[in-house]
Amino acid sequence: VVSTQSTWGLGLSELPQTRAMPKSAPPPSTAVLARRKLKKSSRKSPTALEDEVAHALFDLELNNKSFKSVLQPIYINTAKEVEVALGKRAIVIFYPLRFIRKIRKVHRNITSELEKKFSGKSVLLVAQRKIARKPKSKLRKIQRSRTMTAVHEAILEDIIYPCDIVGRRWRHKTDGAIQTRIFLDAREADKVDHKLPTYSTIYKKLTGREITFGYMTNALLQQVL
Repeated sequence: VVSTQSTWGLGLSELPQTRAMPKSAPPPSTAVLARRKLKKSSRKSPTALEDEVAHALFDLELNNKSFKSVLQPIYINTAKEVEVALGKRAIVIFYPLRFIRKIRKVHRNITSELEKKFSGKSVLLVAQRKIARKPKSKLRKIQRSRTMTAVHEAILEDIIYPCDIVGRRWRHKTDGAIQTRIFLDAREADKVDHKLPTYSTIYKKLTGREITFGYMTNALLQQVL
């Protein structure tokens, strides 16, 4: 004979408990998604400017189809605001060097859109580079791309991009100082002439070297303006 026991006499605490289904996590907020466009050291918290730049890049990626495929894998390392003249300021955005080819595909359009968001401020995009220490042994060599000269040259190209350097002039003074003059294509004068003081100031801030700019109509004939 099999005895059966009804569950009507059991208390509520003795009833078998059913596990509640786990709730799905809420979707990340826009601020969290925008923060993915900024990657810094865990020891350093982002500044308000860096948050603004990251949010602006995320907006371009989200709302502009022509930028989405390019900007999706890209993030920045840091952003700095620099005073270039009385009442004029510029924003320098540093990004990993491995993204330089992707950035340069849409460089002009991105800087134009960012300058609209940060009205009244010039925006410059500079790849993050490292200068290797001078080796103690003469037998040890370093990559040319990591020498101080090569890094400063690459920074200058980033600052003036998409303009091309068509000529250079070095003037050596009696006190040992060297004056460097960079000549750009005269056909770009209308687009960059108002930015030349900004280029000079940012280059000096990043490298400690002073440069001036001029224009050349024909690099072969050396017609200097």
